[in-house]
Amino acid sequence: MMSLLKIIDNPTDDIALVTVLRSMIGGFTDNELIEIRLENKNSNFYNAMCYYKSNECAREELKNKVIAFLNQIEEFRKAQEYMPLDEFIWKIYLDTGYYSYVSLMPNGILRASNLKMLFEKAKQYEKTSFKGLYNFISFIDKLKSSSKDMSGAKLIGENEDVVRIMSIHKSKGLEFPVVFLSNTQKKFNMQDINNDEILLHQDLGLGPKYINYEEGESYTTLAREAIKVQEKLELISEEMRVFYVALTRAKEKLIITGIDKDYKTNINKKEELLDAYKDKTNIISPYIMQNHISYLDWLELVNIKRKKDLEDVLEVKILKKKDLMKDVLSKDETKKVDIEEKLKSIEYKNIDMLKEKLDWEYKYSKSNNIIAKSSVTRIKNMKLDLEEEESEAEDNIEQEINYKEPEFLYEKAKLTGARKGTLVHMILSKLDEKVQYNIDKVRELVDILQEKGIINETEKESIDIDKIYNFTKTNIWQEMKKAKEVQRERPFYMNIKASEIYGEDVDENILVQGVIDLYYINEKRKYCFS
Repeated sequence: MMSLLKIIDNPTDDIALVTVLRSMIGGFTDNELIEIRLENKNSNFYNAMCYYKSNECAREELKNKVIAFLNQIEEFRKAQEYMPLDEFIWKIYLDTGYYSYVSLMPNGILRASNLKMLFEKAKQYEKTSFKGLYNFISFIDKLKSSSKDMSGAKLIGENEDVVRIMSIHKSKGLEFPVVFLSNTQKKFNMQDINNDEILLHQDLGLGPKYINYEEGESYTTLAREAIKVQEKLELISEEMRVFYVALTRAKEKLIITGIDKDYKTNINKKEELLDAYKDKTNIISPYIMQNHISYLDWLELVNIKRKKDLEDVLEVKILKKKDLMKDVLSKDETKKVDIEEKLKSIEYKNIDMLKEKLDWEYKYSKSNNIIAKSSVTRIKNMKLDLEEEESEAEDNIEQEINYKEPEFLYEKAKLTGARKGTLVHMILSKLDEKVQYNIDKVRELVDILQEKGIINETEKESIDIDKIYNFTKTNIWQEMKKAKEVQRERPFYMNIKASEIYGEDVDENILVQGVIDLYYINEKRKYCFS
């Protein structure tokens, strides 16, 4: 329909013209369009049609079809000069029969509703100061390009008996018989507060980080921390208002769900906090609220604080993962049928053949769950005690609270044990077996690594120089010094029988990949691995 409006405004738009010609409005076939084009190859398609119209040698049937179409376009062009845009569009619907046509197509109701929506947009456009078909086409094109207000027509009314999924903001001002508030364990979005290099507040001003260019490190500042505290308070206040909206949408029943991975521990911590800040009122301390940043946390706090008062209106159910899975797995919806009896009753002759087909099992079914390629680390993890992992997963259902050490005015970050081990591994890989090391040369190697920016000052101080030096006195190091070849960090691939890993009787191989930290060929031409 937009293509038809475009050629009424400008018939030399080839793409729009051929679109309409090929549709039910024009009714032309591909062969007919080719025939028209062959009569005039160098001009636009509208001129080609005009040429075909006046061509005495043209096929009479197609010529009449072209004349009828061009006359209809000319009639529309004259009508649009004096008719209001919305009335003009409705006239096109009626004269072409296009509205009735799309109503009979698959999803006809939706198609017709979209045409109605175009009519309504034209009606709204007529009320503005802009006029004319050209301006309306430009207006629709701009809406399409900006993706604003151009969604399809809605067939579902406000009072339809359906389930609606919407955000809390979208539900503001609406009410429903039953409301599900889900995913309440999700943490509030603190990304802007924590990650921005510069914080800006309308009252407190700027809060930048301090950057030490010499050390290549940045630190927070008092101004930034002050703004961070204020913005967190404002964010929590806004989340409380949004939460109030969510809790007041239900007319009859409100069902709230959330996941807590360690429910008992978290409840105990909340009880201890509430006891520590206990007073004569039923109000929860603002300090406690500020340090719990999810709706589920707030619900748990209120339930602990006002449990007796809420017994008539609030029912708390704790469902463990294993119990939920039991309910799912225990639902046996299959029905056992005696096939032989059924077949006998209908006098089916070849029962044995049918039974053989029904009882057939895929002989490689065990191979379906075996991966073709794995890493050493993955295989190692598979050997862990799965029962212990499952028991932990059953008891932990919904949320995880991470208590971080305060970063306020810190000087140097602490290194984890894993990071220290990585550093030692890296330095050992940098040792050159051709060098005769003493304690000073080891220290010099570490200094060079710092100068090149491979490690920083904190990492350098955590390295035990004596331990590195002691390694150069070991038998392995002495063998490496005499070795014919030394290789470090070499990737490898090898095939391993799946039965060795899974314990299943499966005749399959798994491609295992990994990295060998160190291997060398000693004087006796034997491979030695580390």
